Amino acid sequence: MDTETILSNESRSDAQLMEAVGRRESDAIQQIYKRYESPLRAVIQNVLHDDSEIDDALNDVFLQLWDHAYRFNAAKGLHGFLVTMARRRALDRLRRRLAYRRATDRFATQLQGNYTSEASAHDLQPPNSDLTDLLHGAIGNLPVLQQEVVNLTFFEGLSQREIAARKSIALGTVKTRLQLARKKLFNQLAPVQEMI
Repeated sequence: MDTETILSNESRSDAQLMEAVGRRESDAIQQIYKRYESPLRAVIQNVLHDDSEIDDALNDVFLQLWDHAYRFNAAKGLHGFLVTMARRRALDRLRRRLAYRRATDRFATQLQGNYTSEASAHDLQPPNSDLTDLLHGAIGNLPVLQQEVVNLTFFEGLSQREIAARKSIALGTVKTRLQLARKKLFNQLAPVQEMI
């Protein structure tokens, strides 16, 4: 993009930029992003307090703007339109996060209830140390980086996003390591599956 195009984009009104977005001109959406990224980030941050979720919600807003440019009403203005979208995307993410927490809390409570009701029956049985040894041995055969994500996921209960933050690695890297570990564990444990 040459300097003249950049200057012309900067001087275009919001309505003109939205017309350009409707025509799928990517430089127009980039200009809108430059204009509104900071105030929209503040709106989202008032609802969410996790930087990675703030970035994701902000990206959702601009993807929605790109996909639904036809909904824009020039008479109402772009700023209000974007603020409304940003607040909705942030609230959607907050609702999903809270629903996930409630579901995991219910599951943990149910699991604890099942454990305590069955505990008396299991108190008389010896622990299945062979199975535990088999599982720990299979995990021990994994490469160190894969062992790490398996332990953090299944034994410490961290989410993939939390692991990425704790280890300062990309979320995609965590997902890949976990996927490779699962495949290797499945292949190692498949021959003894019927005995388990």
